[in-house]
Amino acid sequence: MGYTHYVSRPMNNAGSAYMFGKLGLDVKAICDYAQENGIALGDAFGAPNTQPVCTEGYFAFNGVSDENGDNGHESFWWDAIPTQPEWRKDEPDHFSFCKTAYKPYDAVVTASLIRAKVIYGSCIRVSSDGSWDEWKAGREMYEAVFGEIAPNPMSE
Repeated sequence: MGYTHYVSRPMNNAGSAYMFGKLGLDVKAICDYAQENGIALGDAFGAPNTQPVCTEGYFAFNGVSDENGDNGHESFWWDAIPTQPEWRKDEPDHFSFCKTAYKPYDAVVTASLIRAKVIYGSCIRVSSDGSWDEWKAGREMYEAVFGEIAPNPMSE
């Protein structure tokens, strides 16, 4: 168990290529801001000396783990076109999650989820083990990067 954020995307309306491209660019801006302000980020595995990954099919990042494993946890991963695992093939929604355990990169994840909701709108549902108050660092990061008040992506 641990502090986790969740995203549900309807398989019949998982968003457009434009939405994915826009979110990819905006998440890159969030990651750049985070790194400029002392949050170490790496690839999906959080390997030292790596960077967040952005391809035509997905983008992903994790906190970079130090020798104690204290800064990375689970990867934040966003597919352009989500696919269901075999065991969920009949489910109407693609479900994903990112467990951050309150580690420093949690602010990057929550800022990215706020931006995802702004761009994808009703194409996604965002929820979290944390309250909006616990997203304070992510809200502040979002507002610094985009110059606008962060809307709560969990309120519908």
